[in-house]
Amino acid sequence: MEGRDVLCIMPTGAGKSLCYQVPAILRDSVTIVLSPLISLMKDQVDSLRQNGVRAASINSMMVWDDVMSVIRLVRGGGVRILYIAPERLENERFRGFLGSLDVGLVVVDEAHCVSQWGHDFRPAYLGIAPAVSGLPVRPVVAAFTATATPEVRDDIMAQLSLESPFTMTTGFDRENLFFQVEHPSDKKSFLLDYAKKFSQMSGIVYCSTRKAVEDVAYGLSSLGISAVRYHAGLADAERRKNQEDFIYDRMAVMVATNAFGMGIDKSNVRYVLHYNMPGSIDSYYQEAGRAGRDGLPADCILLFGQGDIQMAKFLISKGEAAESRNAGYRKLSAMVDYCNTGRCLRSFILNYFGETGAPERCDSCGSCVSEVERSDVTLEAQKILSCVYRIAERTGGKRFGVSMLADVLRGSRREQILNLGLDGISTWGIMKDYSAAAIKDMANFLLAENYLKAEDGEFPTLSFTEKTFPFLKGGTRLLMRKHEDGPAREKGEKNEKSEKSEQKSGRRQGIFSDGGLVAAFRSMAREISGKTGKTGKSAVQDEEGGLFEELRALRRKIASTEGVPPYIVFSDKTLSHMCKALPSDEDEMLDIPGVGETKLEKYGGAFLDAIRIWRERVR
Repeated sequence: MEGRDVLCIMPTGAGKSLCYQVPAILRDSVTIVLSPLISLMKDQVDSLRQNGVRAASINSMMVWDDVMSVIRLVRGGGVRILYIAPERLENERFRGFLGSLDVGLVVVDEAHCVSQWGHDFRPAYLGIAPAVSGLPVRPVVAAFTATATPEVRDDIMAQLSLESPFTMTTGFDRENLFFQVEHPSDKKSFLLDYAKKFSQMSGIVYCSTRKAVEDVAYGLSSLGISAVRYHAGLADAERRKNQEDFIYDRMAVMVATNAFGMGIDKSNVRYVLHYNMPGSIDSYYQEAGRAGRDGLPADCILLFGQGDIQMAKFLISKGEAAESRNAGYRKLSAMVDYCNTGRCLRSFILNYFGETGAPERCDSCGSCVSEVERSDVTLEAQKILSCVYRIAERTGGKRFGVSMLADVLRGSRREQILNLGLDGISTWGIMKDYSAAAIKDMANFLLAENYLKAEDGEFPTLSFTEKTFPFLKGGTRLLMRKHEDGPAREKGEKNEKSEKSEQKSGRRQGIFSDGGLVAAFRSMAREISGKTGKTGKSAVQDEEGGLFEELRALRRKIASTEGVPPYIVFSDKTLSHMCKALPSDEDEMLDIPGVGETKLEKYGGAFLDAIRIWRERVR
């Protein structure tokens, strides 16, 4: 509003859209919002119109007559906020149309797409700055995104030519998300077991390949779970239908590659499960962040296997520029560290994005709350680090990767080891009773805990850190979480997998371990009803569904009539607040988060009636 450019980094659900929608409403000029996906534009426009704001979009799926209709509406002052894709700016006639308007604000949504150092890079974003500079009067430019490292933030400012921008980073933490990394021996069984327990919940399962998408989607469907698939190999019509079925709550689970999701504003996704490890924390946090957009509890679970690393390297190797590949390998290294760390997962993510002062324990991630048995690997770690030192000493400072390290420790006599004389060092064969997988797991753990570091590249080599020598001198005890898929030794030792040990470990499979989200609503409703005294019975006490389910059914009916996703009418969070407060008139309904004058006028009567009928029934 002061006429300054803006760069704002805010987590999902923190109010990025309001930051530019409110100024757009207050201004007399037109606001142009550059958005990467048609589905995102549609969601935003639908939501604004539901709130009485004059908004429209122009996209590639529209016929020419509809495009011209919107253009006439904009010229006539009938549109305050216009959403377009950045590719639209490549059209000279459209740039001429923008030049004829009084454009006061240009908003770049998902601004990380302008940077090749981040994720979801989109070349058309590079044309935004030239198009803005070509307007008769330069408007204010505001860039918004949820995830950006310091490197990406600098790149956004440079690529968009922001002029002395006001910058704000409100923090990356999403307190309602529960983060967890699992190393299951059978990923598919873990996934199907998890999804079966929460079959009525809306969830997203991300896979790295089309084949995995097909396999997982089939497995879920065979259990009777309503699941749809999404990847680039499907026809456009099927992708659109599957996406709509998921967004409109006709299907519970979306199984997809990373081709799905950016800009999806579905607010009631209760879990995001990664079947394969993404190539970077940037991508992972963006995808995981599609859970719990309504602010209610949600799970973010990553299933990790060593094969994920090779797949990620293969995808990076397809990149064209060597500089881009090297950056990709560096980001992959951080992602692998996340999967192997024993530290707080939330703190790990926040530190990655440059947020300092994050607590070392959050009590809301798999590392902090898990009581899974941990092994003392202090002696093994000292052997591994000593071997790295002895290999460098014998080879004149040459460095090697984890695979070579494991082979030397296990006493391999393959040709390269013999030629280098590594069969003559003191650490050759000192871990011959351990499997190669177990040694690699421990080496990756040391990398994650910063006792080793890996040089950038497709095949990173190992070297020491400032923590290495103090540890080798003794005094520090290292405890590493036991994984399902790795016996510590090859000879006879087995991980206990009995029901008894599973109970002893107390492994928590996310926020839903207490019986589902309805239980969470029940607890919240009891707390509120105890304070307000409106009723002695919880609003979601009924095991058959209760008021919350009745309001969801009403919401679905209204959404179907209006042709919008259910969350556009009211979010799950708004419905839960209705269940807690039990409003009896319009003034009380206006106190509910998510209910404004426009929605009160359209829907308030119907929901007040539903609440009144329910209260009379439970008295």
